[in-house]
Formats: sequence, structure tokens, C-alpha cells
Amino acid sequence: MLLSRVADNIYWMSRYIERASNIARFLEVSYQLNLDHSSLDEEQWGPLIEITGDRTLFEARYGAPTRDNVMHFLMFNPEYPNSISRCLSTARSIAKGMRETVSDDMFREINALGKRVPEATREKAHFHTRVFQLCREIKRDAMLIEAMASETIERGQGYHFWRVGRYLERADKTSRLLHVKYFHLLPHLDAVGTPMDDLQWSAVLESMDAKETYIRTRGLITPDKVVDLMVLDRGHPRAILFCLNAVLESLYRITRDKSEKPHEILEALCKKLSAMSAKDIVEVGMNEFIDDLQLSFNEVNNAIHTHFISPKAVTAGA
Repeated sequence: MLLSRVADNIYWMSRYIERASNIARFLEVSYQLNLDHSSLDEEQWGPLIEITGDRTLFEARYGAPTRDNVMHFLMFNPEYPNSISRCLSTARSIAKGMRETVSDDMFREINALGKRVPEATREKAHFHTRVFQLCREIKRDAMLIEAMASETIERGQGYHFWRVGRYLERADKTSRLLHVKYFHLLPHLDAVGTPMDDLQWSAVLESMDAKETYIRTRGLITPDKVVDLMVLDRGHPRAILFCLNAVLESLYRITRDKSEKPHEILEALCKKLSAMSAKDIVEVGMNEFIDDLQLSFNEVNNAIHTHFISPKAVTAGA
């Protein structure tokens, strides 16, 4: 039996580390993508703010989405709850209160990762170069922590709450990235199919560590094939359907194969996606499809909180 407080902490610690890692991926790819522009005026940093869904908050604090403003907002801002700095700091605080649950090696890595961004703010390295390096370090450290979780946490309820948090967060960020590519990176329809369009799709795949898989399995880059990989692929660990199936698998392990409300919502969503093709998604309308998907993610998150976190303890089949 796992206390609901412990389940909640594990769930959110995992989500915060995954969230920081994903934002680092987006920042890194945007930095590389914008190197191809000849002037700062041509650079596109606004789409990164769209991914967060916190555009209003950003504009109230910073105004225009310039390179420096976006980098500071997403990497360093200690007041913004979804900045990399804040996410890692929160995960570190949670880990400190869970020393009896987290292995010593895993705690040391989370603790070090939580201090990495604040320590970087005291360095005198070139700002943009340092952000780029930080993104790579955060991605690497997050993968190391993930490997430690896989190797050191017993396969009980705690481990599966870790997986539920990680994969639900990853599915959410993949959907947001796809949404932004469709509606914000190319402001004009006549730019679709141009070399710039191909370059942006390539960058999207790189941010998911999926470019090599895509080229090997699908060949030339086309939007419908990218959607097929990002949404419907059952074998790539960053595809939305893969992530949702992983969440469902862990939920069943937590409840010892008993189906509850979160399972029912997820099963319906997985069944719906499994019956679709990339062509179906494009015909439905990417905007409508992603909006519905986001609502479903929120419904799953709320059902998990209501069923597992609100009770005093998480019991098998509770």
C-alpha cells in the first residue's frame, strides 16, 4: 500500500523532470533552427511560448518574444512555474522529502540537476552559448535519472506512478510541439512544402530524437508521415500512442488489473487513436484534433488525481 502523498510526490517529481527535459529539447532545436536566419528580426521564438500555453503570462512580464526574453523565461525565470529552473528546483525539493523512497544515487543526480541552472546564472560564459550547453546537460542528466529509476526502483506502485507521470507529460508535450509546427512556425500557406518547411519538420523530429527512426522507417519527410510517427507509432517512445499505452499499462499494474475511471478514459482514447490514420487526423483538422487531445489529457490527469491522490492511501484495486 502506498500513501497518496507519496504517490502524488512521485507522480509530480517525474512530470517536472520530464517537463524540464522537453523544454530543453525545444530550446536547443529552436536555437539551431534560428541559426539559419540572417537577422534577429527573422528569428522565430514566439512558437516556443505557444507550446507552454502561457503566452499571456509571458507578454505581461517580457513583451516581445525575442531570443533573450524567451530563453530567460523558459530557462531561468524562478517565478514561472514551468521554467526549467523552477521545474528542476521543485523536483529537487520533492526528492529531499522522499529520501526513504528514492535511492541514494538517484537522489544525488536529482539534487545536482536541481542546482545546475541556478549555478549557471553565476557563470560569466556567453549567455546564448551557455543556454545551449545547459539544454544538452539537462537532457543528458534527465536520461541518466530515468535509467537510474529503471534500474533501482522496485517494480511496485511507486515505480508505476513514476512511469505514469513521465509518459503523460511526454504525450502532452509531443502534442503541443505538433500543434505549434502546424500553426505558428509557417505563417503563410504558400510556404508549405518549401525547403524551410522541410527544415522545420526535420527540427521537430530532432527535438524528439526521432529523425533517424523516421528516415529509416519512412524515407522522405512529409507532414502526414511525421504525424504518423509523432501520434500513432506504437514503437517510438516519444509517440503519443506509445506514451498513452505505457500510462495505461502502469495504471493496471497499480490496481492489479482492476479497471477504474482513469483506465476507462485512457482505453477509450487509445482505441480511438488506434483506429485512425494520419490522413484521418489531417482531414479532421489538426487544430481540432490537438484541442480534443489536450482536453482528454486533462481529463486523464484529473481522473488520476481524483481516484489515486485524493484518497488517503493508494491500495491495489482501490
